[in-house]
Amino acid sequence: MPECSFDPYAETLTEPEVWSVYADLRARCPVAHSPERGGFWMVSRFDDVRAALKDPETFSSAWGHRVPTTVEHGSIPINFDPPLHTQYRKLMTPFFTPSRVRELRPRLAEVMAGMIGQFRRDGGGDFVSAVALPFPLQVLVELLGFSEETVSGLRELTEGLWAKVADFDYADAMQDIFALMRKELAEHRTSRRDDFVTSLLDATVDGRSLTEDEQCRMLSALAVAGHETTMNSMSTLVFLLVSDPELQQGMRARPELAPHYVDEMLRLRTPAQNFARRTTREVEIGGVTIPKGDAVLLSYAAANRDAAKFPDPDRFDPDRDTRGHLGFGWGIHQCLGSVLARAELTVLLETLAGQPPIQAAGEAEWSPLHGGHHLGPVVLPVRFESQESGAA
Repeated sequence: MPECSFDPYAETLTEPEVWSVYADLRARCPVAHSPERGGFWMVSRFDDVRAALKDPETFSSAWGHRVPTTVEHGSIPINFDPPLHTQYRKLMTPFFTPSRVRELRPRLAEVMAGMIGQFRRDGGGDFVSAVALPFPLQVLVELLGFSEETVSGLRELTEGLWAKVADFDYADAMQDIFALMRKELAEHRTSRRDDFVTSLLDATVDGRSLTEDEQCRMLSALAVAGHETTMNSMSTLVFLLVSDPELQQGMRARPELAPHYVDEMLRLRTPAQNFARRTTREVEIGGVTIPKGDAVLLSYAAANRDAAKFPDPDRFDPDRDTRGHLGFGWGIHQCLGSVLARAELTVLLETLAGQPPIQAAGEAEWSPLHGGHHLGPVVLPVRFESQESGAA
């Protein structure tokens, strides 16, 4: 049995070390067993990861999306298989359709312009706390109906979740966030505002009303993923721009290519990196036989740097063909908010293109893999070039 030790919760898995670890896995043991966290299989090449994602009957999501895969029926809908997964997701998709996002886009641009404008007037600072975090939190308020009170406490509780999730039972790790969601639901039972949260109060699945526990697990998944991944994506984009003036100049010269910059970032520095499954039968993948009932960790981040799919994979190239990248996953569990996320990130770049150039104002600080899969800067000092210097 091929074996390579890999622990997604290791503190050393951060920028830039994490990328060399993935490169080693792809080259030396692309499908291998790791003894960490109770034991699991690690899959790191593009074709193998996508093959698993296209076969949800064999690679089940019902035991959690992190290792160890011991949580049955956790977050909704990501920790469910069809048919329940399909029914749960159907309740959520109307709020994330391309037409809904198009309607929201002017408001996204307005909020972003306000935040970037204030950030510039303040002389810059930490981009994460000033823009990358508050922006997606505001979107949760306006798109889904979360209260300002709920989102104001969400980040602290999410950081507490990441500190617990590797070693605690899912329900124990999530209890504080669940409590926050119960308060949100209680407020909506009274106000009955016309928004997503209220829609869950009347929703049915499998011929019955949703329980409060189901409502909490659905809202928690949207609240955590809806701000964590966008925050990391925005900060990573800005990190790339301040790290490479030529890259930034190209974006400013051709802001219409902002969507290409977004997708290339999602490929090169995948913000949500590793997702677990459990096999429902013995299966061969990448020439290796994996027994029934074993945990499998699919590395989207490693797969997105597979040279067999993306030539010269470690280079940021906004002109490359990124179609098929796994930045949002693949198949039935592909990111529900992918259209919204792309719009948010594109609006960020378009707004920055109309401002003076930005530059680093200190060293960026990076997280380890939060929850075993989220990566992004936790502090990113940035300032705008002086307009007196001749910058446009």
